[in-house]
Amino acid sequence: MAMTPATNPRARYRTGIAISPTRLCAVDLRLRGSTDRAWRAELEPPAADANTWPSLADAFGQLARALGEQRGRLAISLMPPFTEVRRVALPPLGRNELQRVLSRGASRYFVGARGPQIVGAIPATRRRRGEMLPVVAAAASARLVEAIRSAAELAGFTVESIAPAESAWASAAFALWPAFARQSAFAILCQDERTHVLELDGKRLVGVRRFRDGSADAQLIADTLTTGARVGIFGESRARHALSAALNAHGVGASAANGASEWSSASEHPDLLAAHFAGGDAGPSLRAENDVATEQAGARRMAWSIAGVAAALLLLSAGVELWGAKRQLATVRAERERLRPELASTLVGRSTVDATYRELSALNAIERSAPHWSSVIVTLSESVPEEAFLTTIRAREDSLIIDGMAPHAKKVFDAMQTTSGLLDVKASAPVRRETQDDGVSLEHFAIAARVESARKVTKPATAPASNPLPSRGAGRSGQ
Repeated sequence: MAMTPATNPRARYRTGIAISPTRLCAVDLRLRGSTDRAWRAELEPPAADANTWPSLADAFGQLARALGEQRGRLAISLMPPFTEVRRVALPPLGRNELQRVLSRGASRYFVGARGPQIVGAIPATRRRRGEMLPVVAAAASARLVEAIRSAAELAGFTVESIAPAESAWASAAFALWPAFARQSAFAILCQDERTHVLELDGKRLVGVRRFRDGSADAQLIADTLTTGARVGIFGESRARHALSAALNAHGVGASAANGASEWSSASEHPDLLAAHFAGGDAGPSLRAENDVATEQAGARRMAWSIAGVAAALLLLSAGVELWGAKRQLATVRAERERLRPELASTLVGRSTVDATYRELSALNAIERSAPHWSSVIVTLSESVPEEAFLTTIRAREDSLIIDGMAPHAKKVFDAMQTTSGLLDVKASAPVRRETQDDGVSLEHFAIAARVESARKVTKPATAPASNPLPSRGAGRSGQ
């Protein structure tokens, strides 16, 4: 609302203004001369072809002195007939494109448009596919808007917004009847000269109809209202009571403003309501080409600012991420240094175990491939004839050399050749006949053979010959 100061205590107040051809109404918290914080001044109507409005400039000067403000801000509502507000259908365009289309073809869309116009528009409802876009558009004379801005600047004010009074009245209706913001509704504002029917939906103004004052057009107004929609009525008391009674006669119940509401007293004065709610966003506001350019420049600056902030945040986040990664890396390195001695001792132990396992594997392989000499010796003792005895057994890897004595060395040689597990049996030295101490003559033999690996040597299939010299067998078994 125009009379609410900014949240910052040092910020300047914004003054709400309602301007009609013959009167200016201003509201501000600093106006303490009246109970409704309102200030009014009479005006002389502006010339149709003039770019200045002297009486308005004088009124702004008096307002500045009353406020004690040299650089105030103004939100202005233009009372009828300064503006024309109507609902039109246009192709689906952006806000700025709508502005340009309405400005260039103002005479096509606004009946009272004469000369250059300042326009504004807002979408009335959502566009359906394949249909035109319904918008609520407003237009005012460019000369009039320029005269108002010039008069405000002469008094040291800055004009923040200029909008039709219908936009302020729509915002006032939502304040008077909060339930209207949640459903479709109609607000009827009564003036001595005319009656305005505002169609509201979704916290915005979606349609405007004008009728004669009082109850003259009660039937037409009743036909305009949607069946079952909520209806509120406010404005000048005489016209309001007459129209409310006429609508009741046509079956339309229009609710008046709640007497306990803070806006109940202001609801009887259309200009005061327009000043209080000047700058509201429920309806369209007038935007000149320089306003559009200023908004676009501001939007570009905002976009660049956001992009700069985003880039700075991106760099900051990258720096924080890099710092976190380095910190984590340093933590990992410190942990690795702490674990290095334990890991080194573990690796040494593991290396020792691996070497031991390799040696054991080699020994197991050697053991598996080496001959079983106990079995070989048992087999030899069983294979050699009984009359023969062995004096020496020498083994190296898989080679075997046997020395012994026997009456006949050939029998020993033949027995070893038939022994399973012995390969390449041959004499390693010539056979010599030697006379023993007891006078018996025996042959000394030396036989070489190769033991078959990983195989158990078994005794020959033939049984050894009987031993005629049992005394020699004892000497053999002791070798």
